[in-house]
Amino acid sequence: MIFAVVALAVVGLGNSNSSTGEGSTLRPQSTVQYPIRFDHAPAAQAPQPRPTVSYPIRWER
Repeated sequence: MIFAVVALAVVGLGNSNSSTGEGSTLRPQSTVQYPIRFDHAPAAQAPQPRPTVSYPIRWER
């Protein structure tokens, strides 16, 4: 019975909402601005993908 009381207390505290007193919940502020641009990076193009094998792969028919 003690285990059941402790389990209910943990579930109850885990599901409670933290509020600022004004009815809004606390959330972390985002510091990212999209789209991400690299102003000081050289204007090189992205490398093209290359195959990882140099032999043909034969499939059973």
